[in-house]
Parts: sequence; C-alpha cells; structure tokens
Amino acid sequence: MQRLILILILILSGLLTDAYSATKTWAGASIDANWQTVTNWRENVVPVAGDDLVFPEVDSQSSSNNDFSPFTVFRSITFEGGAYNINGNPFGLTDGLRVSGGSQSINTTITLNSAQTFSVVQDSAIMIAAISFGEFPLILNGDGNFTIGLISGAGALTKNGLGVSLIASANNYEGAIDINDGTLIVDADIPGSPVTVNPAPSIKNFNPGVLRGTGTVGETNVLAGAISPGTLTSPRGILNIKGSLTFTANGNYICKIGGTTPGAAGHDQLNVVGTVSLNNARLLLPPFGSYRPAIGDSFVILRNDGTDPVNGTFQERPENSVIAISPNLSFRITYRGGDGNDVVITRVNRTYFDFDNDDKSDISVFRPENGAWYLNQSAEGFRAVQFGVATDVIVPADYDGDNKTDIAVFRPLDTNWYMLRSSDNTFANIQFGESEDIPVPNDFDGDGRADLAVFRPSDGTWYQLRSNSNRLFVRQFGQSGDKPLIGDFDGDGLGDLAVFRNGNWFLLESANQSFREVLSLGSAADRPVPADYDGDGITDLAFYRPANGGWYRLSSSNNALSLVRFGTSRDVPVPADYDGDGKSDIAIFRPNTGEWYLLRSTQGFISIRFGRGDDKPVPSAYIQ
Repeated sequence: MQRLILILILILSGLLTDAYSATKTWAGASIDANWQTVTNWRENVVPVAGDDLVFPEVDSQSSSNNDFSPFTVFRSITFEGGAYNINGNPFGLTDGLRVSGGSQSINTTITLNSAQTFSVVQDSAIMIAAISFGEFPLILNGDGNFTIGLISGAGALTKNGLGVSLIASANNYEGAIDINDGTLIVDADIPGSPVTVNPAPSIKNFNPGVLRGTGTVGETNVLAGAISPGTLTSPRGILNIKGSLTFTANGNYICKIGGTTPGAAGHDQLNVVGTVSLNNARLLLPPFGSYRPAIGDSFVILRNDGTDPVNGTFQERPENSVIAISPNLSFRITYRGGDGNDVVITRVNRTYFDFDNDDKSDISVFRPENGAWYLNQSAEGFRAVQFGVATDVIVPADYDGDNKTDIAVFRPLDTNWYMLRSSDNTFANIQFGESEDIPVPNDFDGDGRADLAVFRPSDGTWYQLRSNSNRLFVRQFGQSGDKPLIGDFDGDGLGDLAVFRNGNWFLLESANQSFREVLSLGSAADRPVPADYDGDGITDLAFYRPANGGWYRLSSSNNALSLVRFGTSRDVPVPADYDGDGKSDIAIFRPNTGEWYLLRSTQGFISIRFGRGDDKPVPSAYIQ
C-alpha cells in the first residue's frame, strides 16, 4: 500500500509540474553565469523546478552555470541558436530537449525523469557529457548531430532522423537500441544492449539507419540499412558484437579496406561472439582510394568465434566466388577462412582474357572462317565454342562480373553486341553503336562489369552504356584517325578515355577528370600496347614497333622507359598475364606458323603452337 501511495504521489507531482510549469528565458545579464542569479533571466525571474528553460539565439553571455541543487528537475530545455556551454550541477528533464540552431554543449549529467525526446534540427549539434536513463526510454530525433559522452541505466534508445549520433562511453548501460534513420556510432562498451537496424519509417523518408562504431554491442539484427565499423576520428575499425549477428536480405555490411590489419589503420571487421546468419545480405566494398592491396593479401572482414559455421552467404557471393570491384581489383571470398569459420576476402588477379577464372590469361583464337572460338584454357584445357560470323569484331570482356572473360562479338552489319555470359551460360544481345564504330568495352563505372562502349572515328566521340545504371554516357575525346585505347591509366579502378595519335598519347583520367598528354612516345607506324607490365594496378603506356620487333614501355611505377626486342614485323602483339603474377607479359602470335611466343614476367619464355594464319588471336582484340 505504501508503495502504491508513493507511485501516486510521483504521478501527481509530475502532473502538477506540467500544469504549473512556466517558460523562463536566459538573458545572461549578470557578471556571473549562475542560473539562480535573477538578472540572468528575462523579467528578472529565476526558474523553479518544473519550468521550461529557453536559451535564445542572441544573449549577453553563452556560458551558464547550473547552481541549483543537484538533480533539480526541469520540464524541458530549448536552444534557439548560438553556441552555449552549460556547466554546473546535474539536472533532470521530464519533457525533452530541443536544439533549433547552433552548436550547444551541456557539460554535466542529464537525468531522465520520464520517457521523452531530444531533438536537433539540421545543421545544428549538441554535446551532452552524460545521460542517466534510469528505466525511461529516450528518442534522439532530427537531422542534426548528437555527441553523448556517457550513458547509463536501462531505458531504451531510439535513433530517428538523418543526423549522426555518437555514444562515446557507458556505465552499465543495458537498454535496447533501435536505429530507424541516420547513423548511430557506438564507441561505448554496452554488451548487454541489443541493437536493431530497422527499415526506413516511410517511403517518403527513405534513409535506413546505419550502425557504426568501434565499441561493443549486444545481439544485433540488421533488418535493413547497414552496419559498418569505424568512428568519427577514423573511418575504419573493429565493432564487437557480444551475441548473435543476424542480417536479412535487405541488410548491408559496408566494409572499408585500407590495410591488411583489422582496425583503424587497416580494414573494417565485425568481431562476433555468437552465431552469424547472413541470409543473402549485401556485402559492399567502397572504393579504396589510394590504397592498393597486393595480390594474395587477405582480410578477415568478419571474425566468428568458436567453431560454429557462418550461416548463409552474402548476396551473389557464394563460397569461393570472386568479387570484381574494378577493372584491376578483385577478391575471392570464403566463409571458412581464418581459424575455419571466418569471412575472409583475398585479392586475386583480375586478368583479361581469362576464360576459366584461374587468374591467368588464356591462349585463344577466333576463326572467322567458321565463327568459332578456340580456347587453350590454362586450368580447364581445350574448349571450342561456335559464336559469331566472319564479319564480326570480337569483344571479349567480363560483362557479368564473375571474373571470367565472356565470349562476345560486335556485329557491324546490325550494330548488335552478342554475348555469352559465363556466369550462367545465357545468351544476350544489345544493339549499341554504328557500323563504323570501334568497340572499346571497359568498366567505366566501377561496378566490376565491362560496359558496352564504342569510339566513333568520324568525330572522336565516345559512347558508353553504363552497366550500373543502364544510362548512356557521351564524351567527345579524340579525332578522326585516332586509335582508342583501353586501360586504367590513373589506378583508380575505373576505365579512362585515351587515344594514340601518331606517337602522342592523350588521356582523360577518371580520378579527377584531368587531362594528360605524353608526346613523342612512339610513331605513327607503331602499335600501342598499353597494359600493366609492372603490376602496380596502373596501365602503362607502351607500344610495339614492327620495324625492329621492339617493345617500348613507360613504367608507371618509376616513370622509366625500357626496350625489349621480341618479335618480327609480321607478328601480332598479344600482351596479357599468362603466368598469373599480376603483370602483363610481352607476347606475340606468329600467323605464318600459328606459334605463340610468350616472355612471361615470372615463369620465363615458352612457345606454344595454337591456331593458324587466318585466326584472330583473342588477346589482340583491342590492339589497333
């Protein structure tokens, strides 16, 4: 009975507080900054417990000191603008906090005396030293930013609005957390707090939440939105999960890579102590910037404790499949890596003219006489495929993003591209271009799939059909008589526009859309053979001189020009990575004998007879 009476008294006191609350507006007119100094408030009236406190955009002083008794409970606090610093004793609130503008700081503890909402509008922010929840729930709302130094208690926390909220530390906090919008960064240790990343609350406000941080959370469910380690001071990090991690097919893991070790200096990692269920969620690997992992570098992106296996896989990422990030950056994924049950990605060589996905270019020819492709696959052996007619132009490339080169032709007679996708052995055709166009497929949008593209000699215009958006991109770059080139000349993972003109090279690099020219590197009679000969992920300028069988290469790694004599005037240059070391090899096809001569950068010289004089060697497809 006494407990019931106490509860009734508390409820009535709350009702009375709301009924008799008044609004008191800060003036800051006194020499001191104390809340109990009458001249610091408009109309010289000091607030009392239960009042609404307002701090206007313009005031005499922005620093104030709460000298009321510790944990005095006010109804609400509102900042209309400015840049206030609230110091002094901790205080309680019953009807929330609002920031309508400016950047505010509360350098003391706020205790929650009821369920309530804290709101910050867009382009505004607040830093709160500590929040004591008790058993009461709190909603962080709005498009502005919250920074909370410490949380304690067991009340639930809900994150709404597009802003970013940071929880830096905790003292025995065990409340459940729901993220509906924006980003919540958890650097605190709260292993007893389950986290749910929910779908966006409405179609009109489609901005699903993101869980980030380098702390520890409890059981985590990513129903939509994303999880991505890292914090404000470092974009990468390790996020620990003490409990199960469960995705749905609408969930995303955004994993940022910047080094081989997990953590701030390396790559993101989810460290899970519990079961892991992926359920066909999406794995997203953002652009790496200037970092270029070496072939063979491995990254444990999800560490699973114990011996229990990872349940399911990421969407379109089955065991041992290849994730193609860009023209020269690919990873193989396993869910059995690390100590046997971790998710690990390893950089593999993304190789042109590799039909069997063993990271080595395959010796191969197209025979116009019967429209047949003959492949001497380095892993899977001989294969013959009838695909094309005598007048077709071969356009081999990886159009479906499975790290295998697809058999494909461009037919000038009807301007159709015909492709045999290696991922599912299905046929596709798309009409794109004009009969006189020169095909130049490349991955211009960085989605790991080659885009249909042509260079129009009549006016020097490039036309690209981007695979990630199915949109047309048109850019004039070049002139009649230019030889269009395929490559990534700035190493950003995107194909660049480039032409060779009478020994001069003109490049429009995608990294910052900058123009670069290299003059007098070759002559009109030379054949440009750009490729990555030094294995640094950047296409090197190079040309083959039929007059003396010389290969001239300008290395992007050290800007040194080298000459290797290898071939004769009648040979066809076929540079590619035949030994799988990540470097293109000097190689020629000799039509009169059908002999291939390869000067492999790691495995040395070899000659192989494959084909005949009227065959078109596939690795020469884009050499003009």
